[in-house]
Amino acid sequence: MKNNSIVKPILILLLFCAHMSYAQELYPVKLPPGLWHNEQRMLRYHPEDRDFVITNGNRRFTRALYGTNTAFRVETGDLPEFALYMPGMGGNLRTGIIKGNNGKWLTAAGNITARYRPGMMIYTIKDSLLGSGQLQLTVMAMAQQEGMIIRAYATGFKEKATLVCVFGGATGKKFSRDGDMGPDPESVYYLQAANCRTNSYTINGNGFELCYGDGRSLNGTFPSTAIVKTGDATKIDNPQEALSSSAGTAPVLTMQLSLENDKPYDYIIYRPENNTTFSSAQLPALYEDALRSQREKFERITITTPDPYINTVGGALSVAADAIWEEPSYLHGAVGWRMRLNGWRGPYTGDALGWHDRALTHFRAYAASQVKEPDSAAVVADTAMHLARSKEKPGIGMFTTGYISRDPLGKSIRAHHYDMNLVYIDQLLRHFMWTGRLAEMKEFWPVLQSHLAWEKRNFDADGDGLYDAYAAIWASDALQYSGGGVAHSSAYNYFANIKAAEIAGYIGKDPTPYKKEAEKVRNAMNNLLWLRDKGTYGEYKDLLGNKLIHTSPAIWTIYHSIDSEVPDAFQTWQSLRYIDNCIPHIPVRATGLKDNGYYTLATSSWMPYTWSLNNVALAESMHTALANWQGGRADEAFRLFKSEVLASMYLGGSPGNFVQISHYDASRGEAYRDFGDPVGMFSRALIEGLFGIQPDLMHHVLNIRPGFPYEWDSAAIASPDIDFRFKRKGQTDSYVIRQRLGGLQALRFSIIARAQVKEITINGKKTSWHCKDSVVGHPVIAFTAPADEHFDIRISWQGAKPVMPPAERRYQPGTAFSVAFNNATILEAYDPQQALQHILIGKNRITAGIKATKGSPTFFLRMKQGMLTWWMPVCFRVATPGQPANTLTVIKGNTETIDLSAWFNDKVTSIFTNKYLSPRPQSTTLQLPWQGIGDWPRPHEQPAIDDSGLRKLAGSKNEISFPNGLRFRTPGDADSRNILFTSQWDNYPGETSIPLRGSASHMWLLMAGSTNPMQSRMDNGAVYIEYTDGSRDSLMLCNPDTWWPIEKDYYADGFAFKLEKPRPPRIHLKTGELVTGDAFNGRTIEGGAATVLELPLNPQKTLRSLRLKTITNDVVIGLMGVTLLRK
Repeated sequence: MKNNSIVKPILILLLFCAHMSYAQELYPVKLPPGLWHNEQRMLRYHPEDRDFVITNGNRRFTRALYGTNTAFRVETGDLPEFALYMPGMGGNLRTGIIKGNNGKWLTAAGNITARYRPGMMIYTIKDSLLGSGQLQLTVMAMAQQEGMIIRAYATGFKEKATLVCVFGGATGKKFSRDGDMGPDPESVYYLQAANCRTNSYTINGNGFELCYGDGRSLNGTFPSTAIVKTGDATKIDNPQEALSSSAGTAPVLTMQLSLENDKPYDYIIYRPENNTTFSSAQLPALYEDALRSQREKFERITITTPDPYINTVGGALSVAADAIWEEPSYLHGAVGWRMRLNGWRGPYTGDALGWHDRALTHFRAYAASQVKEPDSAAVVADTAMHLARSKEKPGIGMFTTGYISRDPLGKSIRAHHYDMNLVYIDQLLRHFMWTGRLAEMKEFWPVLQSHLAWEKRNFDADGDGLYDAYAAIWASDALQYSGGGVAHSSAYNYFANIKAAEIAGYIGKDPTPYKKEAEKVRNAMNNLLWLRDKGTYGEYKDLLGNKLIHTSPAIWTIYHSIDSEVPDAFQTWQSLRYIDNCIPHIPVRATGLKDNGYYTLATSSWMPYTWSLNNVALAESMHTALANWQGGRADEAFRLFKSEVLASMYLGGSPGNFVQISHYDASRGEAYRDFGDPVGMFSRALIEGLFGIQPDLMHHVLNIRPGFPYEWDSAAIASPDIDFRFKRKGQTDSYVIRQRLGGLQALRFSIIARAQVKEITINGKKTSWHCKDSVVGHPVIAFTAPADEHFDIRISWQGAKPVMPPAERRYQPGTAFSVAFNNATILEAYDPQQALQHILIGKNRITAGIKATKGSPTFFLRMKQGMLTWWMPVCFRVATPGQPANTLTVIKGNTETIDLSAWFNDKVTSIFTNKYLSPRPQSTTLQLPWQGIGDWPRPHEQPAIDDSGLRKLAGSKNEISFPNGLRFRTPGDADSRNILFTSQWDNYPGETSIPLRGSASHMWLLMAGSTNPMQSRMDNGAVYIEYTDGSRDSLMLCNPDTWWPIEKDYYADGFAFKLEKPRPPRIHLKTGELVTGDAFNGRTIEGGAATVLELPLNPQKTLRSLRLKTITNDVVIGLMGVTLLRK
């Protein structure tokens, strides 16, 4: 496309030469300066080989050790004090040392190095009491019993020393979240005398039996030379006192053992099963058994890279992945939320880490829990839950044929408030891609067929190809779409139908209906949800009202769409840039950590804060990192991946932890350990993303596309399925692959081109290659090879590196730019956002004008350099003028308050006492409770609005005024209506016009109403001021800029929660107080608050009317007062 009428105000020429410094990251994310919440964090742990190490840390009971694939675990931490969780509190074990007349608990030692070697904790303890000697403690869970085994090993002791242990405090008590980090304090594991009162010990030489709780028991065995007796829990301030005490009303067990150098001392505490007991002679074998078991897990995935922080993650991941397995299914979490749920993302780890047998067991267990009847049933919204959910009863609504219950093996078919079918089916389909077993596809075909029919019947009731989402993803609490067409659930269904069509073809079934449905879903997403100007899918499209598209999607909309292969390469790049530009990025900075631009992500930009809708969560970042790898942005993917490794595993409270909620979550803080979703998504990000191993054995193909950072010159992974090794020497890259996958017919290998290809060999033979035409970002070369157990690939490069795009710059609308490239040719331009005009393309130069008026647009250039062709993204920003702030200044001049009493239609206090019953969807859905506030997990939330202070202030004058000159007319009589409400609910009109007269230069409005996160970052309503000449001014009521919830102030911290405009003044209704600033930041306001908004007017025009309009569903827009500044 050529046009000679190029605009001329500003012309910028950028010339890019082949010798420029090269960086793989095209458009790095720009992070805010400074520290999150001004908090100076420390790099707590550091890597040594494959261990996580800390010296003189201060955390206790934050690293769980697992052994038997049950709820049992050993609690350890930075300090050598331990606890058992059976589940329920199983007691605390303190360890001390005595030399001569002196002694101390090891937690008080002068130098403690704690080493988490995944599956075990190893402590090296030094202290002035030990002289030049040191004591090592190795702690593990036992392999075959629910118990703890410890080995003590002394070296360099010059004098006799006594090892002392005190054990007690078993109660069987379960804690609020099973004693997990964050929700439960570490103090729940302390050795407290009150917890010892029901403990009863029987001493058997060097062993003991403890009876506690409701008929529970524990046994212990110490070395044969140990002296075991009981003591008093109130007298354990030091080891000497503990040994000298006698059992009282709070008994504990004490043990003393004389240590010799270079000799192991093993001891165990365990739950006896079938009257099994162990002698001291058996302890070394039990230790070796535990060590062997932990090593098998630890060494399942081994990683070697140039980055020591990454080399530790293979073992940590393997151990955590094993911890969320309990026959016959994967669990929601290893510690907190240790329960069976058929969905969520934890089970992805099975196939990714080579546990295909476990994956199959999981899938079979839940296939047995798929409902077989009835085929359909009436939809019944649950009145007990204020219509927020469908009634949870088998045989009603969604709880019909195809629904999969949360309990495996068909033992308890019950209704539950999640659509976990979607994730379960996605995992099943990816299992087929890992294994390619036709017999399994045939076995599960009825499950898949029934599921797809169930999804269509329940969640695409209007047949438009967009599916509603019924608590189908991790971020499901408060996520309520009211029957709308949702991106992430539609993407899941697209992928499922595509794969169903492929499977149908393999097993002799008709693929046509599944192909048609997949095409329908993809077309619907692209035609109904794609936002051309923003370059992303909308979050969802309303079913009712104005049928709006919600234009500020959360990250799950982006990564699910990409993971399900819905967008093309251009849409994928744009969607990821939306995350770069529109999703809050939180810098990860700490003392001891080089600032390399590490960051984590909020899940959305939505406000006000509500649990699960705007959080900082490891699994969400891992899924986003995977999407970046899938989109060809390897360096950005790795930066996010490593950022989360650092934040969760090294900066956090638990070494090598797969945390659920990040420390950087402003509301919840760091919470939970080895949680299922992050384990599953970390597995996929590591295997499919960083190492690029993507089997598709449904088509008998192994796809590999390494996603290493550009600067890496080596990397290796060993797993049960594949050993993969990369090495660069000079201009030659070598990749050695050993695969143990069944049914493989071909290898498809692709890699970002570093330069021109000189030669490619596979197992010593030259092979042909091609450049992938549809790739966006960097040139990518690809080649194939027939199946083999071993591939030795060598790629030799030569010549210049591929050219890079220009740096991101800011332009004014209507200006022009020109970009030129050396050593590369521009073949064509693609401007999907229509951000440019007057495009001129020469051989190596493009000139164009800026048509976009706001945002951060991207266009694409098809480049050719030597034998390489690719689509280069070019990103820029459009400068927009600032908006006047809504601040309250001294008001001078002739103000006139408008009497709205004839237009008021309710009292402001009625806003949450109403029942908003229509219009509502007639399909199975999650929706706003009938009182107009709350969400489906909290359907009975009902803040009390109290306007007594406002009415008292108005008094008999029916007017409120403030020292700055602001005043509003509002009734003082408690029985009078004092607000005009509009809404999409049938309770009130959708819009109302109020006649005005004369002219004015300013208007102040006193407004109150509702909003919620599902309506965030969009115009909830509007105030239109219409003039007699037909023109108008407008004030758009946008959450959060200009439209605030009546019951609270928005929480803002400048990171995950940002206000783009200053806080407006608010009048607290119960007190009548005018409040400015952030004193109520994020706080509930007793009685509620109205908001003062200002709108400049054209004093040269004559006013005709004020029109108040509600735009979005679910909200109520209220007008309480209007004041004009007359001439």
